Amino acid sequence: MSWLGPRPKLRLRWRLGVLKGWICLPLWRAQALLGRTRIRVGRGFSLQGRLILRGPGTVILGDDVTVDALTTFYTHSKHAVIQVGDRSYVNGARLGCVSRIEIGQDGILGDCRIMDTDFHPVHKGRRASSDSGGIASVTVGKNVWLGAGSAILKGVKIGDHSVVAFGAVVVKDIPESRIYGGNPARDLGPVPDCPAGL
Repeated sequence: MSWLGPRPKLRLRWRLGVLKGWICLPLWRAQALLGRTRIRVGRGFSLQGRLILRGPGTVILGDDVTVDALTTFYTHSKHAVIQVGDRSYVNGARLGCVSRIEIGQDGILGDCRIMDTDFHPVHKGRRASSDSGGIASVTVGKNVWLGAGSAILKGVKIGDHSVVAFGAVVVKDIPESRIYGGNPARDLGPVPDCPAGL
């Protein structure tokens, strides 16, 4: 089932989002010429909320990506890349990237946080240090649902078809087709198979 849904109001909202995204693209491209975030957008992009881009890196949105609510993609280096796969739905997520954050196709990102760095060291001299506290790419597989309030921290890999529950803090890799929740996140069981007829 697509994000267009069976109801006419949802189709109208999607179409208005496509128009809004089409209007914003020239502004984003002009900002890229000034050394700000570079963005590449696939076909069928629908901006139904607000997308804030900051920093000198690159944001790549695949085909049929929908962005809803207030979503922020911050790149903290010119080499940073945030990539969102085809048909993903991003609903208020906040991403902070120094190196690479990759979201697979068909993802659902609630109001979550994803960071590939700690941003600050934890040692006692952290206020006087320019150390970022470590950087490691984040990879989220295809058809993954990241619930609202969840946080995905540096170096994490999430397997295909997995679910991260509301408020979970993920500090270690998640295997394929598992549900994780809690702080720190732990395995709550398998993702159920599709009901008959789907």
